[in-house]
Amino acid sequence: MLDLKTVLLIFGIVFLILVLTRKAIRKQKNLPTAQGKSAQVSASVAKPRMTEEQFNKSWKSLSYLMLLAAAGNLYMAYNSLMGALETQSYILWIDVIFSLSAAVIAVFIWRMHRRILVMVYLIITIIPIMIFMSTGHSMDGLLRLFPLVLVYFVVQPVWEYLD
Repeated sequence: MLDLKTVLLIFGIVFLILVLTRKAIRKQKNLPTAQGKSAQVSASVAKPRMTEEQFNKSWKSLSYLMLLAAAGNLYMAYNSLMGALETQSYILWIDVIFSLSAAVIAVFIWRMHRRILVMVYLIITIIPIMIFMSTGHSMDGLLRLFPLVLVYFVVQPVWEYLD
């Protein structure tokens, strides 16, 4: 039988998929159809540009999640370091390096608000996930997704306004 951690992880992933699917369906239903609406109406519905003050307010309210993602990466680096010291596994040493660099980049994203840093964070987070998945440590790979999801929730509302 599966242990409690595995069941909770599977439930969380399925729940997240259901919520995101429901959100996408609602978004598609709210889009105006081309046959019923004129082009003039759709042009006037365009989102207004966010002011600097609104961006700073949004970023300030969401930035704690960025720091939480950095803390999660540091926790993963600590766990991998303890495991690497015991087992001398090169995979865990690689994870320590990537987790530390992901934590540093998350703090840089929090301070600098740059799109390129988000892309670098994505790459640095995906590489250990692929390594874990390819070596049969799929549970460890799935756990590395949670800080990435936190960064997505922070960056998604303000993506257009990042430098």
